[in-house]
Amino acid sequence: MSESSVLIVGAGAVGLSLGYHLHLAGAQVTFLVRPGRAAAFSAPRRLYDYNDNTVKTFDGYGVVEDAAALTGRRLDFVIVTLDGHTSRTDQGTATLRAVGDLIHGSDTVVLMDGIGVDLRRHYLDTMRLPGDRLLLGFLGMLAHQASAGLPVPAGADPDLIAGADICYVHPPKRTGFTIATSNKAAATSFAALYDRSATSRIGYLNPKIADVIGSAVFTVYAACDIAGWPPVGQVIADKPLWTLACRAQSEILSLPRNGLFGRIAAAVMGPKITAKIHLGQEKQMLPLDTAAFNGFHHGGKVRAQDMQVLRDFAAEGKRLGRPMTALTTLIARADERHHATPGQPT
Repeated sequence: MSESSVLIVGAGAVGLSLGYHLHLAGAQVTFLVRPGRAAAFSAPRRLYDYNDNTVKTFDGYGVVEDAAALTGRRLDFVIVTLDGHTSRTDQGTATLRAVGDLIHGSDTVVLMDGIGVDLRRHYLDTMRLPGDRLLLGFLGMLAHQASAGLPVPAGADPDLIAGADICYVHPPKRTGFTIATSNKAAATSFAALYDRSATSRIGYLNPKIADVIGSAVFTVYAACDIAGWPPVGQVIADKPLWTLACRAQSEILSLPRNGLFGRIAAAVMGPKITAKIHLGQEKQMLPLDTAAFNGFHHGGKVRAQDMQVLRDFAAEGKRLGRPMTALTTLIARADERHHATPGQPT
């Protein structure tokens, strides 16, 4: 196979962990970063793997600060790692527009890693893409900056972590990235590339499941946020809080936009099933402390994205004459905690 070319928008934990495994797969990887930041992401980067307690060296990639610098280069795939909130800021929208201009008229496939209500429409309109060239994809690994200050798990090497840029952990089946199969041919093509890394693999998800379940999960993160990000078992043990989160989840799933599938999911995903799912995920990501990771990531880095999803669903429900009582209460409690905690992002 000829060398595939991949542009990754953003060189944070998500971008670097994806870029490393694509590099292993033989892809030509280039990162698009903010103006003035290219030097900060120069090669090599060091990635600590929690699964085998080793550091991987990642080099041989390119970094550009302007999408126009790639004019004339063939790109097979673009992966946008901007979260849903950042994607809609002025700077994020300008970046999407510039990348759209770069690939206009080509057959480049774009993978969108952010989540937001109707975010797909924002990407399609801003990048001027046909629908079959935009896929939802999200990281199956958990990845974070080594400087995040997360607890060092038992068996991990604190010295190796201190010398790394990024840390990551795979779930048991080594699913590093999951793609919604709205375009099966494009998803399969990307998987054929990524899976050549031989150390990480692609997972597939029905696009309806991705749309419906993917957004409802933020009610659980809001409950964890309210509780101060303890292990999820402690959140589950707080029955009033857990019940509130699951009722809010049901209100989202039951919205008309989610159709029959959403109504079925709302009926099935009660407190017990939801607890089983999240307890299982926490166990799968050992040795990483998932609660601490979620506190850093969902309680800080992407909290604006998560909370905007909940606010948008609450507003949509109320426009349709639904009280959205549990979701509104959950949002208010999460906001109250952050307003009362100095230094917390809002």
